[in-house]
Amino acid sequence: MYELLKHTHLTLILIAVVLFLLCFYWRVTDHKNAQKVIFKKILLHTHLTIVVIGLALMGVLQINPFDIQNYWLVEKIVAFIGYLILVNVALREKTSKGMRYFALVGAFAWIVYIGQLVFSKQAILLLG
Repeated sequence: MYELLKHTHLTLILIAVVLFLLCFYWRVTDHKNAQKVIFKKILLHTHLTIVVIGLALMGVLQINPFDIQNYWLVEKIVAFIGYLILVNVALREKTSKGMRYFALVGAFAWIVYIGQLVFSKQAILLLG
């Protein structure tokens, strides 16, 4: 069960990042697909599924994020929320072009930070 959840989680993360890049490209180039709501809904549901599968992984592995050795997981959740906010800023219609690029770089910075947390399993900001 763990392997299935882990691989599904990682695959959905890859799909979400690729779809975000595609939607961002469409938004910047004023492609006709940028106006279609279906792609935003697919991205939203992909993010929600990532959260649900992440919670299932926590349950299967019996990880409590509020134990002192698991503070990295709390940081990961906060970083994912930061990523979601920047994705929404980057894809919003009324955002200026410069701010969109800033949000794109920021979103990828959060992804790198999440990857660092996952591989090290060490809290960086929350000192416990």
